[in-house]
Amino acid sequence: MRILQEQDREAILCYVSKEPEMNLFLIGDLENYGVKSQNVNFYLHEERDRWDFLILRFYQFYILYSQYKDYNAEKAIEFFRDKEPDCISGKTELLERISPAFPQWTLQSDFLSRCDSIESGLRQKNDLVVRILKKEDVEEAVDLLSGIEEFRKTFEKEKRSWQMKQMKEEIEQGSKTAVGGFLDGRMVSVASTSAENSESAMIVGVATAESFREKGYASEVVQILCENCFKRGKKYLCLFYDNPVAGRIYHRIGFKEQGEYGMLR
Repeated sequence: MRILQEQDREAILCYVSKEPEMNLFLIGDLENYGVKSQNVNFYLHEERDRWDFLILRFYQFYILYSQYKDYNAEKAIEFFRDKEPDCISGKTELLERISPAFPQWTLQSDFLSRCDSIESGLRQKNDLVVRILKKEDVEEAVDLLSGIEEFRKTFEKEKRSWQMKQMKEEIEQGSKTAVGGFLDGRMVSVASTSAENSESAMIVGVATAESFREKGYASEVVQILCENCFKRGKKYLCLFYDNPVAGRIYHRIGFKEQGEYGMLR
């Protein structure tokens, strides 16, 4: 494995540009943090006269990508066994080849969708106040997310302060935009971007407090977040979903499925 350097930047972008949606996190981290820093590294395995696979480390989160289904999975397994990943993500078909080597982890796969423009508006909720969040709102957003089952592990007590610090830093430097929906001053729904880059962003952390669900609040928050991104010049947006109900809502906004993306943790 070779650790890539700044002079490899264009080669990295060329390699991942074949599937920009699948590599949105990778492209965003490359633009925002560079090729090599304290918190970011790019690793390359070469064989058969080709870039066989690429790995990004962002803190203790890793992304695996290859243009080839027959990449050397054993070399990737060997690499990860020497590390302590919190999570390995990437195209599901790539992770399926390494997941048997890590029986202590579960491979979760979601649908990845892309939106190039908003096709139709969703009904606005007159009682919901929606606005862009500032760093001062981060603690309330984390409180909301930590109470949601699917986000509980991400925002568990020992990770909470680090997550808040990271979110504030990302909002300040412009690599994250967050939108909140408020009722009587209380945040009840939230959505944000991740890995913002010059052309795109990933919509993440879509959540509504349990007692306020099925009222369309998350749909409105996501739509307004998307509108904000397109107004700022983004060419396309991506998001994940894992259930048909969410899929139907996102399809109405303008998202179309691109494939399956997995997380091994």
